[in-house]
Amino acid sequence: MSEPRRKSTIGTERAGSLWIVLACGAVLLAGGCAQEELDTTYGRMRVPLERASVNGTDVLAGMFSAAGHQVASRRTLITSDLASAQTIVWFPDDYAAPSQEVCDWFDEWLSGDPGRTLVYVGREFDAAPIYWRKMIPLVSSELRKDYRERLTAAGLMARVHTKLSDEQRRCDWFTLEPEAQRDVHELTGPWRDGIDRTKVEIEIYSRIDFRFEPQRLLTSKKDLLVASLSDPAWQGSRLIAVTNGSFLLNLPLVNHEHRKLAGKLIAAVGPPGRVVFLESGRGGPPIDPPADASPLWSLFGAWPLNAILLQLAVLGIIFCFARWPIFGRPQQPVAESLSDFGKHVAAVGELLRRTKDRNYARARLAESETATTTKTRDA
Repeated sequence: MSEPRRKSTIGTERAGSLWIVLACGAVLLAGGCAQEELDTTYGRMRVPLERASVNGTDVLAGMFSAAGHQVASRRTLITSDLASAQTIVWFPDDYAAPSQEVCDWFDEWLSGDPGRTLVYVGREFDAAPIYWRKMIPLVSSELRKDYRERLTAAGLMARVHTKLSDEQRRCDWFTLEPEAQRDVHELTGPWRDGIDRTKVEIEIYSRIDFRFEPQRLLTSKKDLLVASLSDPAWQGSRLIAVTNGSFLLNLPLVNHEHRKLAGKLIAAVGPPGRVVFLESGRGGPPIDPPADASPLWSLFGAWPLNAILLQLAVLGIIFCFARWPIFGRPQQPVAESLSDFGKHVAAVGELLRRTKDRNYARARLAESETATTTKTRDA
């Protein structure tokens, strides 16, 4: 396989720094108060009015956007929608390997157009323990005990994995082999250039064994951290597999060396195009789900339509009360007389007032008085 395209990541890092500051600021605000809970939602972008998660993908998505890509997120595999996507970045919230159905869909997608890239990021990582460990020295002594308890709880949750069968750990592309946790201290491979290995904070919890030999982009001794896999049936497209998100999620990207590695990933997918971040839970994403035949009121349960429709409903109620108020027992108004000559006089006076010509009004009044006098004398 030919060497992947590479370009400078300086502009990407600078343009993405704003996203990094925003995400880190939200994280620090969440940790600055003992009453706040740390958001650890995995592999998803932040939705409006919510804090960024330490395990989110907002920063990486911002770096793709700063590099010129059109970034979107999806939670289902809709063939017609993803036909225009050049790159799919998949952070599955599932320790198992992709299902056969999902692999078949991606095989067809990769072979549908040359130059497509699927970035698969393994699940074996949680940034919460790192967050609490780094925050303990920065908080007051009153909060340290609470933070240590949170660190212990997060560490236990991060190490509790579902016991997977051999079938669940295997797919058409690779097999996931769980191993003891270890830190990376050595880096080799094409992506090693320009990276200070003493400053990286990459953790490994499993090993990816590919079905056939991949291109090794980043390794650490015997551990394969990032690899590129191609298949003749894919017609020039490829799969980039990353062992886990320990240098791609929001909190790890605070590390400058991790941002360099993320920049290499962005450069490897090729020229700017449409990038879709795929978010899925256990079992993988739904594939071409049937159209939802639920009633219209079910839209009130979908974000952000629920917030928009609720506000419109409140405005509609206020408008109804303001436009058609009915208070108490309705009454029949007194009918107006159509033979009241005084209304004719008032109407003529109003018309003369609108002319804003005093002399003209006086002349008309004089003519009216003369006509009235003449009629009286004749009578």
